[in-house]
Amino acid sequence: MKFLYLAILLLLLFGCSSNIEVKEGEELALDLSDIEQMNIGAEMPRLLYADNTIVVMQGTFGVVVFNMKDSGVTNRISYEQIRSYGITMMLAAVSPDGTTIFIGNDNLPMSSNEFIYTHQYNIRTGLIQETTQQPPNLFRPKTIEQPGYHEQYDDIEYGTSHNVVELDHSFIYLRSSSWEMKDLQIVNCPFEDGERKVFDVFE
Repeated sequence: MKFLYLAILLLLLFGCSSNIEVKEGEELALDLSDIEQMNIGAEMPRLLYADNTIVVMQGTFGVVVFNMKDSGVTNRISYEQIRSYGITMMLAAVSPDGTTIFIGNDNLPMSSNEFIYTHQYNIRTGLIQETTQQPPNLFRPKTIEQPGYHEQYDDIEYGTSHNVVELDHSFIYLRSSSWEMKDLQIVNCPFEDGERKVFDVFE
């Protein structure tokens, strides 16, 4: 009886987390309680997508969606959440229309026959599900190699992201006044005269 109890205890502690099955259409809960103590890490978060309404970014928090009209985070895919789907190093990208986040393992070799993106996440519904085909196109922000040296983006200084998204009359980038995640900001800066808009991501 003692051995049976021990076996059940070990199964509960170690066995369950590694055998969680992907639930079709599962909704990921929004939890930002760990952000207050989180550091940015070795690199600034990077932009995955932006338009006139939302900004999608990836960092040590995983992936978050920020709604600029509502001034708040509406979606999050944390590394802890995605581990149960068999993804140990998250690779994320966004569809050109800004409706879907594609997620896969960033540790697969380029020669692997496995799918790079194994799951897709619907930004509007918050639902995640497996995908059986690769996205034909992905949104590509513009890379800035050295922030602080670009006449076109003269607003960008050090302590900012290494990529931008150009809109019709402005461009969007990320910045932080410290290495604490709670200070992360989104900046929407006009190309010509006009007032830039600054949003605190995790206010």
